[in-house]
Amino acid sequence: MRPDLFPFTREAQSLVRLKGHSIDDLISGRGFLPVRRRAVERVRGAIFGQIPEPPEAGYSQEVKDQVELLSYPLARVLVSCLDDESILRRYSLAEAKLCSQRMADCDPPDLLVLAQDLQMEPEIDGDLIWLHFTDYIRSASRFRHPRWKLVNRPLHRGRLTVTTEELRRLLEERVRDRVSQGLPVRMEGICQGLADLLKPLKEDLAARQALDRTDLGEVQEEAFPPCMRAMLDQLAGGVNLAHTARFALTSFLLNINMDVDRVVAVFNNSPDFDEERTRYQVQHICGSSGTRYRPPSCATMATYGNCPGENATCRHVRHPLSYYQRRMREGVPGIQSEEKRTD
Repeated sequence: MRPDLFPFTREAQSLVRLKGHSIDDLISGRGFLPVRRRAVERVRGAIFGQIPEPPEAGYSQEVKDQVELLSYPLARVLVSCLDDESILRRYSLAEAKLCSQRMADCDPPDLLVLAQDLQMEPEIDGDLIWLHFTDYIRSASRFRHPRWKLVNRPLHRGRLTVTTEELRRLLEERVRDRVSQGLPVRMEGICQGLADLLKPLKEDLAARQALDRTDLGEVQEEAFPPCMRAMLDQLAGGVNLAHTARFALTSFLLNINMDVDRVVAVFNNSPDFDEERTRYQVQHICGSSGTRYRPPSCATMATYGNCPGENATCRHVRHPLSYYQRRMREGVPGIQSEEKRTD
């Protein structure tokens, strides 16, 4: 297992300590400019949703390995210096997603080594991967889709089986926890020395937060993502939506400027429609209690079983609101002709 690809592991952290570079070296040393650039790239990627892989060309493999290894602790310092709770969550999630992509290329032995570093003890028996139920619950308890519920997993002497894909998803949650440990980093006087690196990142963060608050104008149903259109079709057919689907649809509609009355009316064809209760729930999601809720991300929608399948635009976004914004900017042409995935 290459430590540079998984810089949050104990092996990687030990290797960083052995190299003996101080944080001052990383911040100001002339030879560490590529490390600083990659650290900024990691944080910027977290702000906008995805940390890119480093470029293939430009440096020797040895230098690229060192850059990837050392940019991780510096990125943690940068994230801490931004002093914003939302970027801490975004960063932990983005590093976990990057790890998930890399795990897809791991051989089973390397995947087991990574799992053990993350305090999980899977065992491979032929085509089966066995986990103790306590290892499983620690990650799977966050998931809402019925297939992740422990009651839907046959137990044998306290163990259950998972697929390789499911193991990677469980490990992704462990990585997210590992990355978030110790954040924000408290290092007196360090942030002042990072002012030049932090300035553009603060601008990026402000731009992202402004985008989250963008006025999307008049509602255009033709620009809705497939998940929201599917929910509306189910409601029109008199189907009772699951709680997670109701929340997703309600928060989506409110965030694209549909008023409370119109959102309540959307649900009036539900078999269990109760106007007073529905209005109360819609107003709560709209912010009557002080918190205005945003719809779940595409990944969360898929976890809940609320994603009917991607289309061409879905592959370029990670959130239903991003889909809507993209289609509005493009003038929503050809939505009905977009090809859906079947996998």
